[in-house]
Amino acid sequence: MAQPIIRGIQAVGAVDIIYGYNGNGGKLQLNPEVMKLGNAVTTEIDTNGGVPVAGFRLDGEFLRAVQQIASSVQVPILGGGAVALTNNNRSGSLNINCTKTSTPSPDASKGGAEGAMYRPEGASIGPNRDGVYDLVFLAQVQQGQPGGDSEGATIKVVFDFCGLTTTISFEGCTIASVDPIGLAGNDAPNYNVSINYLNWTTEISKTKGTVGNDLTTFVPAN
Repeated sequence: MAQPIIRGIQAVGAVDIIYGYNGNGGKLQLNPEVMKLGNAVTTEIDTNGGVPVAGFRLDGEFLRAVQQIASSVQVPILGGGAVALTNNNRSGSLNINCTKTSTPSPDASKGGAEGAMYRPEGASIGPNRDGVYDLVFLAQVQQGQPGGDSEGATIKVVFDFCGLTTTISFEGCTIASVDPIGLAGNDAPNYNVSINYLNWTTEISKTKGTVGNDLTTFVPAN
């Protein structure tokens, strides 16, 4: 008897992380007491339908989800027995290490939308397309919602492996902590974003890519 020989193929970086706020039509409110964008002219960040986030280092683990509540607990009984108590709780924490690669755009003209990564006109810096966001910025805005966050967000992680696509959706996401700033010398520091989620679901599609994968489609926020 021996383990089978398995050969898998996964393209490095072939992953999409999509963020969408659940309340207020998907719009995050900018609290001027916490953060100002464009001299406070911009008052909200629209994430309705889900927006892609980027800025992760290639040389290490950048995302891990951890279950917080044990699905089984054993209670010892006198005499040597035990009672096993099980539950279906699927809450946990999502830890994402991000790297600052751009600055949120103060208006829609340089990035495609307010708060998206800045794309200077005619320059070869910033993302290669409009509408890409920095998760650190979105987490900081969600954390600072006026009156507190009572809606949460949905985060979808989509990746291809051996020709098929897996989508994991984290629901009821709230910000546990997010680093305000990280600076380094000859290095790009990680910003840790710690997110609590209430539930997660998964879908493995029959084909590569997001086409036909129902969970990659966001339900419009109320």
